[in-house]
Amino acid sequence: EVIGILKTMGDEMTKDLADATKAEETAIGIYEELMAAKTKEVETLQAQIEDKMARSGDLAVKIAEMANDIEDTREALVADKKFLQELDEGCA
Repeated sequence: EVIGILKTMGDEMTKDLADATKAEETAIGIYEELMAAKTKEVETLQAQIEDKMARSGDLAVKIAEMANDIEDTREALVADKKFLQELDEGCA
């Protein structure tokens, strides 16, 4: 009778171990799939960040160029107004 109980317990433990092993393998597979998806997502987001940083840098350069152009245009306007005033005075 004791041997039968031990055999039953051994069979149950073997079955439980097989079930636990299968559950663990399934969990590992799900984890690996999730990590692959998240890694791909991180790579995509990193590429987007780099693209946006490059565009931001380009826009900063364009803004600086435009600020210089505005200053040059203002200086030219002042010079043109002065020239126009001299012409008005000289032709009057």
